Amino acid sequence: MLLDFVPQHLAYLEHHGADGVLTLGTNGEGISLSMEERKEVIDAVVTHRGRLGVFAGTGCAALPETIELSGYAMERGVDGVMIVPPFYFKDVPTAGLIAYYEAVMSALPARRKVLLYNIPSHAGVEISDELVDALLERHEDRLLGIKDTSGDIARTRRYIERYPKLAIYNGSDSNTALAAEAGATGAISAVGNVFPDRVAAAWRAGEAGENGEDAEEAQAELTKVRDFLGKFPTHSAIKHLLQIAAGLPLTSVRPPLRDLTPQEAKTVALEAHNL
Repeated sequence: MLLDFVPQHLAYLEHHGADGVLTLGTNGEGISLSMEERKEVIDAVVTHRGRLGVFAGTGCAALPETIELSGYAMERGVDGVMIVPPFYFKDVPTAGLIAYYEAVMSALPARRKVLLYNIPSHAGVEISDELVDALLERHEDRLLGIKDTSGDIARTRRYIERYPKLAIYNGSDSNTALAAEAGATGAISAVGNVFPDRVAAAWRAGEAGENGEDAEEAQAELTKVRDFLGKFPTHSAIKHLLQIAAGLPLTSVRPPLRDLTPQEAKTVALEAHNL
């Protein structure tokens, strides 16, 4: 079973500098899995977490499913749940998003464990200041923070400055050092699935306020991998790099995503050693 490889991947991440993992996020294809599959993944990751912190992506298009999966993850002992906005209907009113998140938070224990997921490129819905303000006013005891994958460092900085009591996580590998310098809490990274040491290096350089050259160099090493992934279907390229770098068995993505073509796989294998 694919979940048999979870302990190996988690051990690799911990050994190479990761502090925690987010399971069932965008690169974990959480949205492509059934409710039962997502629960099985949560169980496997929590069981084999070692010293790693664990967040779980629990956002679904259907409100009852988001409530069910978020509650399940909390019962299993995750450190937080990341909830993407409901992503089918576009141009929904902020009042509707407030009602959605309020319903979820009201159904969960009064712990600061809910992470809002701002990824408008995928969800088509942004986590606005109006939404965050309303949730802080009504459910401050449940709201932990925001993961910003907008790719807009100005947006990340605004979250940090406006919400000093919230944990703000950077989700864009191209902005890791800048987000650390701005005071973000951490980075939740696509590249970190394979090269957590590069994410950590860029983060430390930005956090320490090192001279511009050092921070730029560390960020450039991280950006090089991100740009490389961008030449291919990203999810599939990450799986191939995991096989090469971590010795994990090669796995497939689930449609509508696609695996690499034989030529793409050959190119990844040839060029990976130059990263």
